[in-house]
Amino acid sequence: MAVDVQQSIYTELADFLVSRPTLEEIAAYQVSPGVQQYLDDLLEKNREGVLSADERLELEKILAVSHMMTLTKTKAQLKLAGKA
Repeated sequence: MAVDVQQSIYTELADFLVSRPTLEEIAAYQVSPGVQQYLDDLLEKNREGVLSADERLELEKILAVSHMMTLTKTKAQLKLAGKA
């Protein structure tokens, strides 16, 4: 059963960003445990080769958001270390 976790991720990120986080908070950011569990479940289904077409599309969108946050966190860490 598909969960609208994509909306949850977007909402979580929007709420986080409008809270005006510090660089330290950005560097430490993690999605909620519920979103992480759903992502882990999708990744496991992908490894097992049993992902539906809709789930594959959802996973790709979630991973795109995750990649953007990883880049943002890395830039925050570099700035904190005085390397950016």
